[in-house]
Amino acid sequence: MLGEIRGEVRFKEPLSFHTSLRIGGPADIFVVPQDVEDIRHALMFADREQLPVVVVGGGNNLLVRDRGVHGVVLKLEGCLGRAEFHGEEALAGAGVSLSALIREAAALNLGGIESLVGIPATIGGALAMNAGTVDGWIGDFVSAVYFLHPDGSLGEFKPAGAFGYRAFHLPASAVLIGCRMQLHRRPLPEIQKEIRARLKQKKSTQPLALASAGFVWKNPAGDLASRLIEKAGLRGKRINGAEISSKHANFIVNRGGAGAADILSLMELTRERVHSHFGITLETEIRILGE
Repeated sequence: MLGEIRGEVRFKEPLSFHTSLRIGGPADIFVVPQDVEDIRHALMFADREQLPVVVVGGGNNLLVRDRGVHGVVLKLEGCLGRAEFHGEEALAGAGVSLSALIREAAALNLGGIESLVGIPATIGGALAMNAGTVDGWIGDFVSAVYFLHPDGSLGEFKPAGAFGYRAFHLPASAVLIGCRMQLHRRPLPEIQKEIRARLKQKKSTQPLALASAGFVWKNPAGDLASRLIEKAGLRGKRINGAEISSKHANFIVNRGGAGAADILSLMELTRERVHSHFGITLETEIRILGE
């Protein structure tokens, strides 16, 4: 079945090549599908061989452990990378860049999703973690989600109530392949003005120039994880090449040569210190994969 895949199939592919942290051991089998049919072949192969399947997008909210990932890794970035616009709706494949979707929509005087500006994610990745800000989450704009079941059959999901804080409750073992989003008419100059303002704010407050994976921790109810980490005295704390950002304490950056073990050690220290100081147990937002 792998031989029928028209896209790329690689063995022992270093996942450090495919994560924004530049960290991660090898994937046993790494598949970059060309289309939905390739995804079907990969799923059927994994099912026949009883191998786990892991789906990744752009690798921007992901920490892969140093020993890598057993099974099949499907990388959807670059696959399903088209968006179509019908009236005030967008039909976007899981591999579409979120920034590209916002840009293409704006060129058609379609807006409403500016709250998602600056989030480095594919549509699939953004859906999986319900990416967004307090001004709006991607789930707020989604009217339908499309996915493949493990047997390769196509499914449609009306996501009312399925999106939570930093989470989307997809049917078990399904693979996201796209969604339908509701936009609205808005003049291009207004959209561009808001985009510039949001990107300027992100650049001034987040360590965008360094390798990172975005927010490490979910914000606890009524508070900010970054504030708690700062108050616990951990801003700038470093273990080898891994550092809690001095610019934004909810980021851990790779200053060069860090391994997953270094990131995980910093995370463990952070969780323990914040709990000791405030009695709050932080929950991870970053996705952790591998052995």
